[in-house]
Amino acid sequence: MRSKKGFKYYGLVFIFSTLALGAYVLYLSIKDGNFDIDMVLSLVTVPFMFTGLLFVFDKIFDRIFKPKAKVDDSEYKTYLTTVGKAIDDNCDFSIEDYRRLRANLGFQKSLEQVYRVFKDGESEEISFGYLEKKFKKNTNEFIALSVVISEVKQMIENSWKDY
Repeated sequence: MRSKKGFKYYGLVFIFSTLALGAYVLYLSIKDGNFDIDMVLSLVTVPFMFTGLLFVFDKIFDRIFKPKAKVDDSEYKTYLTTVGKAIDDNCDFSIEDYRRLRANLGFQKSLEQVYRVFKDGESEEISFGYLEKKFKKNTNEFIALSVVISEVKQMIENSWKDY
């Protein structure tokens, strides 16, 4: 996700560039032993130019490289809500069990695969039989995935319109 750079960001860039250039001008004046008025003028102009150019380049690059719009897959969210409710209704899991299921990448991948089977149908690579064999029996993942598969089979039979 891209963050918008606001006035505060460019203000901080201006302040830090002014401080950095001021420290450099101070160092040179101490090192050379004399005070150059041109360096003080650069202290006034360079931070404005630097911040202005940074702003212009940020705007140009934002126009050239537009962030890709996220596809709102409300159907997938509805699917997750439906199977989540089925798991709540059919399984007696604790809150910690739900946290483990959410953190388990294998289970999350299986949920996505079941959704693909729901959308595209079973194939040689992914089928309900294959997914049921993914986890050991009597584990929370196996129980939850069995509930998800039975719910999706019902969804396929009843058609998506009922959900």
